[in-house]
Amino acid sequence: MMNIKKWTPLSLSVLTTLVLCAAYPTPLVAQAPALGDPVTTVPVAQDGINIRLVNQTTDTITYEALGDTQPRRLTPTADITLQQINTPATLTFFYEDIPKDRQTGVGLLQTAINFDETTGVLDIIIRPTNDLDADVSNLTVEANGNVFVF
Repeated sequence: MMNIKKWTPLSLSVLTTLVLCAAYPTPLVAQAPALGDPVTTVPVAQDGINIRLVNQTTDTITYEALGDTQPRRLTPTADITLQQINTPATLTFFYEDIPKDRQTGVGLLQTAINFDETTGVLDIIIRPTNDLDADVSNLTVEANGNVFVF
């Protein structure tokens, strides 16, 4: 014996909706993630921004200004000034030899950020922390000068 499928007719409103969706698809629109309020805003010069990194930990930090530098090392208590970094800019930093373990609070970093108006340098002071909520490893400076940490 052969199984026969019964078809249920669709209503006219469902058919119309299907035809309209096929004929006029809604374009996908990328949405930027909600970043919240910037930590600070810095003036952006045409030739870029200057960023000073200060390592206030007892271990070496690896950092990179994506697109502007290769990964580099910053030894304990040292500082470095990166000049004419293009915006938008993303800076990453992490312990070189300490794997991050958020469960135990090991390998976490926090930053203190200050813009020095007299020198025009964005100071980023990197310190150790055990506070998961304070842990950051990325800094972004948008083209308009808004600074965010993640």
